[in-house]
Amino acid sequence: MSQADIRVQLALIIMYLIGIICLIVTFFFLHKVNGRSWTKFSIGLMVVIMIMAVILNTVFSLS
Repeated sequence: MSQADIRVQLALIIMYLIGIICLIVTFFFLHKVNGRSWTKFSIGLMVVIMIMAVILNTVFSLS
């Protein structure tokens, strides 16, 4: 595996972890502010994280 492939995989993993952290912070913040965890923003963020999971799965299964 080339050095570029390893860097791309590392970048994808870091982006995925940042997305999960943002989602958790968003859920706690929204629950404190208005008592609801699920809003349009949090659902959109969840969809992005699920898409990133599919991309990560595809990248790691190809290598």
